[in-house]
Amino acid sequence: MSELFLDHTGALQALNHLVADGEEQLARHISTSPALPATTAGRDFTDRGTAIAALLQRLHDVGAERIDAVRATAEAAASQVRVLRDVDKQLAADLGGER
Repeated sequence: MSELFLDHTGALQALNHLVADGEEQLARHISTSPALPATTAGRDFTDRGTAIAALLQRLHDVGAERIDAVRATAEAAASQVRVLRDVDKQLAADLGGER
């Protein structure tokens, strides 16, 4: 019978570190925003400057969404590791052993 071994503590530490890093990255990312005046493209090209500024803002927003998705995924994974740990402990206790 094959067995599954998971270092719950190590996995949770790594995932919690990833969550903390994600929160830090997200805070840094949202602390600034692209600032491109429409006139940067030239007096006769403000429409293009406005379009470029909108694209940069959308790219910035998508970056924030992706950083938050990584953080949320790490939180969900940590939750699942805790469930596995608790079930593992309960099964070990039921079988008369400690894990």
